[in-house]
Amino acid sequence: MAVGAAVFFFVIRPRLGGEKPEEPPPPPEPVELPLMYTIGETEVHALPVWGESTVYLEEQELPPETPKDPGDGEEDTEEEPVVPTAVTYRYEGLSSPGTLASVYTTLMTLDDIGFSQVDEELIRITEPEPLAVEAGSVCLAKNAPEDGKAMSIQLEWTEELCTVTADLVDGRVKNPPEPVSPAGPMGMSADQMIDYMQSLDPSVLGLEDTSMENYDLLIQDGSVLIDGIPCVRINAYRIDSQTGTNEIGGNYFLSLDGSHLYRLDVASNSVEELDAP
Repeated sequence: MAVGAAVFFFVIRPRLGGEKPEEPPPPPEPVELPLMYTIGETEVHALPVWGESTVYLEEQELPPETPKDPGDGEEDTEEEPVVPTAVTYRYEGLSSPGTLASVYTTLMTLDDIGFSQVDEELIRITEPEPLAVEAGSVCLAKNAPEDGKAMSIQLEWTEELCTVTADLVDGRVKNPPEPVSPAGPMGMSADQMIDYMQSLDPSVLGLEDTSMENYDLLIQDGSVLIDGIPCVRINAYRIDSQTGTNEIGGNYFLSLDGSHLYRLDVASNSVEELDAP
């Protein structure tokens, strides 16, 4: 008896009226122009805008949660949710965002307000460059009343808009480190080198005068190695009281610690160590 094999085909019909795609969130509603920004426990002046702009609040992204290892043996404890401290305002409709940011920076860095332009490490920028008008950014900061905190105001702008982020950040505003003198941290300062050279008898330096008061001493930038010893070049210029001009009297190299003094022979480009006290 022959057995026939039946083949069945199933046609899956698409579901009508299925799930609708998620609609995009509605655009943010503008908020009232702020007169002050609240940073921690302190209120500071807001961007000086009067009715010419629309301002929106931008939501801050929360840092991703670190997944727990179920095998770490620690008991599950409820952690407090991370609350962002930064508030970002987006200003639209400004006539010149870059000019406004420059004016605001000048206002906030006045002595009686006390903010400073800083870098990413909260170090003051002592000689800031002029802000660009077309697009740019600047960070202003001031030490906060809270321990170990600083008030930060970050401005970014283009030709169309300006965003201001006010935040209470970790750290303190600091001055830049003091520049290292030509002698380095363990040697003589530039002033000490000049004082030392002026204290010498001119004969020690191969000069004809009886006093070093008749010479101007100038230190050149940088240092050179002489017999493996870092030295700074010092040029002595003789003052001509009659003509009011200076002429070179001698060229010298003084080691950074003041223990070696050399006279330079320019013609042969050689040095001779002097017997200096």
